[in-house]
Amino acid sequence: MPNDNSSYSRMNRFEKKRKNTKWLTMFIGLGLILIVVFIIILATSGDDLVDDPPTQEKQEEPVDSPNKPDQEEPQSDPDQNTPESDEDEDSEEPDQSDSDHINIQYLEIGDDHNVMYAYTGNWDPIPTEQAEPHQISWDQSSQDWREMMQAAEMASGIAVDEMYYLWVSGEGPQSVIATFSNNTMDQHYRVYLSWIENQGWLPDRVEMLHEHDQMFRFNN
Repeated sequence: MPNDNSSYSRMNRFEKKRKNTKWLTMFIGLGLILIVVFIIILATSGDDLVDDPPTQEKQEEPVDSPNKPDQEEPQSDPDQNTPESDEDEDSEEPDQSDSDHINIQYLEIGDDHNVMYAYTGNWDPIPTEQAEPHQISWDQSSQDWREMMQAAEMASGIAVDEMYYLWVSGEGPQSVIATFSNNTMDQHYRVYLSWIENQGWLPDRVEMLHEHDQMFRFNN
């Protein structure tokens, strides 16, 4: 009976050892399979890992558009200075719409280099108290002279008592030219006036001058 127990114990230990060996063999085989699979994965993905860095570098490089202007050399607008020059002219030219809604139209200045610019307007004749036939009067106390100066004041915006070095000359039987400066002597005018039958004196044209070109007449 003791021999039977000893034989059973040895058989039991052998059986356990055999089972352990079997499981160990299975684990080793499974480990080898995993190692082979891992090696295959590394071999197949090796090319992708090598090619990835250049692709990333290309994505990080800035792309220069052929149509994009160089930021260090901004393009200049050829009309950039036009508004400034227009503002300078507007500061010297009269307002085109005053309280009477006078519409100003600028005219060609011709070949007279002393003229800065010229304009006309939709003025009405100065109502007259004179009867026809009309004759120009050079008497500065006459009604004709007063109406004549009122027309020059309306066209130029300069009050009659602020017209300095006023010179009036005839231009035909019913037309005159009045040349004068303002009281600060920095603006010079040449006003063309015409007599409208039964209506009165009407401004035809105003020219802004660089200088008073009749000043020499006052030197004597």
